[in-house]
Amino acid sequence: MRPVPETKPETDSSALLALEKLSPREREIIGMVALGLSNQTIGERLFISDKTVKNYVTSIRRKLCVENRIQIALYAIRCGLVDPGISQQQ
Repeated sequence: MRPVPETKPETDSSALLALEKLSPREREIIGMVALGLSNQTIGERLFISDKTVKNYVTSIRRKLCVENRIQIALYAIRCGLVDPGISQQQ
């Protein structure tokens, strides 16, 4: 068997259009969610409460028409917002 070359998944244009609906703060948070950070950790990094982060995550879910954090993470990866091979949980 030949090794399969690593390729970046094609970005769905409808996914990018939905991403444009997000505010700059929501785009910042979506990347952190995709890296697996908790609401508490995101809040600490952005100097906001974890309840505020939760509200942002809910808004992101609604705007992107996804149901949970995993789908948010997959969305961010598909749009190229994060590299799935990099963990930032420091």
